[in-house]
Amino acid sequence: MNIAICDREEIIRLTIRRLIEKQKIDCQIIEFSSDKELIQIWEHNIGVLPDILFLGISKEGVNGIHIAKKLRYWMEKRQKAVWGSLPLLIFVTAYQEYMLEAFSVHAFQYLLYPVRESLFESVLAQAVQEYHYLKPMKQAEPKELLVRNKTVLRKVPTDDIYYVESSNRKVILYLSEEKIEYYDKIGVLERELYPRFFRIHKGYLVNMKYVEQYDRTELRMKNGESLLISKYKYQEFVKAYLDYMAKEL
Repeated sequence: MNIAICDREEIIRLTIRRLIEKQKIDCQIIEFSSDKELIQIWEHNIGVLPDILFLGISKEGVNGIHIAKKLRYWMEKRQKAVWGSLPLLIFVTAYQEYMLEAFSVHAFQYLLYPVRESLFESVLAQAVQEYHYLKPMKQAEPKELLVRNKTVLRKVPTDDIYYVESSNRKVILYLSEEKIEYYDKIGVLERELYPRFFRIHKGYLVNMKYVEQYDRTELRMKNGESLLISKYKYQEFVKAYLDYMAKEL
């Protein structure tokens, strides 16, 4: 399970981290000091979206409501449920006046700082339980990719995609019989198609299903095409591919 904390105040981030770690939960925790930092990483997909996201609200520096709206907009655009879905949003702030607005963007909980430890423990336990209910749904998606090319809206089965190439502000989907080109970011697709697809290079996202063989410099797909593997991605790719194969057996 991945947990992220976004707040401009280091003391608040450390307090939340300490309270999480005290519960002995099997998770990875990452911290952000600004909404801009979090959104940049999310949009460029340096890592996958967290499962639980603690958001601060301050007069300057961090606007958790802004982050939540961006996230919910992205999910609606991809035709994903925004209620009862991951990540679970937990606001932690000293400002009570933003509570209604927080729940309007489907907050899981709204905690006033300083937080009572017993209350935090209860809320986190509920969030972890909800995560375990929602995790199978997250792993099962997506089966289809929604593609908009000019005025045409089309659903493309992800199993039909051999790999994705980034080209300027567009992406190209390579299928067995055709190529589909449209405006999107490869980072967005990387997040959406995880874990069935892996980004072996800044310009390529491959479907694990169609990997035939690989070495340290390139990967051969089952359609006969060869793609470069970044040296910085090789070890991570090998682990991801072996994990994928183990699940398929």
